Amino acid sequence: MSDFTLQQLDDAYQDYFSIEHAISINARPLDIALPDAAALQNAIPAPFLMASEASNLNNSALRSLNRLGELAEELALYLQQQARKIDLLLQYVLQQQDINSQRYSTLSYGGSGCCFLADIALQPMQVLELKIFLDNNDGAVFCYGQVLSCEPADGQWQIKVVFNRIREEDRELIVRASLHQQSRLLKQKAEQRQRQDT
Repeated sequence: MSDFTLQQLDDAYQDYFSIEHAISINARPLDIALPDAAALQNAIPAPFLMASEASNLNNSALRSLNRLGELAEELALYLQQQARKIDLLLQYVLQQQDINSQRYSTLSYGGSGCCFLADIALQPMQVLELKIFLDNNDGAVFCYGQVLSCEPADGQWQIKVVFNRIREEDRELIVRASLHQQSRLLKQKAEQRQRQDT
């Protein structure tokens, strides 16, 4: 589907849950029609492809180790340490992709899209180039989105964006990151309750 209606964008925004959490994104308005999947693939900067591939390799390697039994624990620890080194290097490389003038902080995000505050209004259906920098070395994603809504909020504009051109593996990365963040928040709340009860 190349042309979306606002109703279709709204439906797509509801497809996945979102979590209220601030992550750094770059959003750059484009004066073009929504690029197709091939154009997206060609536009993804190499560091984003590397980050995605590294994340997928780490996950598949650790899953394979679970079948090895006792020896797997030490090997898994070693591999996690190696993966951590690569993550740190990739994090540095990805920071070079973060453009200060295009940087925003999300109010919420999920597999369907994100919401952020901006100083300027954006028109519904506006196409955006997005760079999404996930927390805790969960990776980074490059995709295209469209503005679903733009509403005044405390002297700024609250903008909801739907991820319309995104690789499926990158959407899964965002979903996993939001689930990890949700479990971290739940763990923090449980610990706070325990401290209050003692």
